[in-house]
Amino acid sequence: MLVVFLASVEAQIIHVDIIVGAFLAGIAVNEVVGNGPVKEKVEFIGSTLFIPFFFVDMGLILDIPAFVSTITSEFLMTLAIIAGVVISKFLAALLAKQLYNYNFPETLTMWSLTLPHVAATLVEALVGLKEGIITEPFFNDVIVLMLVTSILGPLTTARFAPLLSQPLNVFNGGNKSGILWETQEQELETENDEQQFTVLVSIYNPQTERYLLEMGAMLTKHESGLVVPLSIVKANFHLDEPNLTREIRDSQRQLKRTQEISQEFKVKTKPELRIDNDVSQGISCTAREKNASLIIMGWSQKTGLRARLFGSIIDSVFWSSHCPVAVTRLLEDPIDIHKILVPVKNITPQTLRTVRFAELFADTNQASVTLLHICSSLNSPEQIDEFRSQLSEIVSVDESDVKLKIKVIANDNVAQVIIRMAGSFDLVVLRSMRRRTAGGLAVSDVTNEVLKELNCSLVLFGEPHS
Repeated sequence: MLVVFLASVEAQIIHVDIIVGAFLAGIAVNEVVGNGPVKEKVEFIGSTLFIPFFFVDMGLILDIPAFVSTITSEFLMTLAIIAGVVISKFLAALLAKQLYNYNFPETLTMWSLTLPHVAATLVEALVGLKEGIITEPFFNDVIVLMLVTSILGPLTTARFAPLLSQPLNVFNGGNKSGILWETQEQELETENDEQQFTVLVSIYNPQTERYLLEMGAMLTKHESGLVVPLSIVKANFHLDEPNLTREIRDSQRQLKRTQEISQEFKVKTKPELRIDNDVSQGISCTAREKNASLIIMGWSQKTGLRARLFGSIIDSVFWSSHCPVAVTRLLEDPIDIHKILVPVKNITPQTLRTVRFAELFADTNQASVTLLHICSSLNSPEQIDEFRSQLSEIVSVDESDVKLKIKVIANDNVAQVIIRMAGSFDLVVLRSMRRRTAGGLAVSDVTNEVLKELNCSLVLFGEPHS
């Protein structure tokens, strides 16, 4: 941020507009920072502080009476500017259609995505107004253009995007343990020169630890693997504090109970106690050290100012883990879960690995899995049948005994359909994309609404690089 400020001052010294200097500095900073926590914090500050200030400053410059007068007295000019932008964007989309053989839904979607003119247009118009390049009436026309295109773009995208045909992504199924993340850890040498299915279960709340361990034990028993119950004791630099000794003793008692639960399922267990000043980092590092295939955690709502600003433990583990993470909110014993619902948006490898996870858990308990796809009400019956056949063809590759059903519903309110359908199921498995912001792990609005209103057990399944 200091570099951006200094660049703005230097731009003013050499008689370049401050906004231009900050813009160029921002490009340079983005190249240096790259993708990481620093970039996320910078974007967070920019989107919550500087961008709103910029629009407020623009609003103070705007002369409201002159703005209204421009629209009324030069309505044809305003209409011509808007029509010129809309028509030129449409002609560009038609040209792309001819060059790349797009169909009309693809062409109209591309056109609608290029319609909005806000940030760059506003900066250019503001600089032009300050330097006397454009007149105030023309600047007011640009403001109207921004308003119209920023509204028209999302509306037309919402209208045409659902008409796009779903691409069939090739996914090499057939692997019994399809949830394993296939990266360089498969090349690591183990005692038996093969990857052992290892489930790391994070233990913290005594009220939920039994359900978490039961789920981990059921999956491990099915795959003849290993359960690693993990208890993190948070400590700072002073390791001789009396509170730390008491917490270590409590954690040891917790881990002893986990061995008793695991013995009920007759699975191999290797409890781990770790002292760390960062709980999420302790979980992720232990999972990496043990070469875990899956991390199971309990669900917790964000509480407190720090969690809302910087994200919760769940957010951090989702972001940094090397293997899939299953965040669970189990309202009943896992052995009593017999009907599983998996909402499916698109046919992608990530989605299908979520389906494989649901199938793997269902196979441990003779449960059934229902794949729910909610499409737009504008989709034709042919598009619905095509998606159903593609999904059925891909999921049938896995040779398992799980009862699997596919249900497609045409409705524009995706969240409410999922919530209504979940009423007749024991468990809902949702996929979480790893898209982190400074305020925590960002999930879609649909997922947020479902998480708030869902009354049954759920699993939020996420994996690396998603």
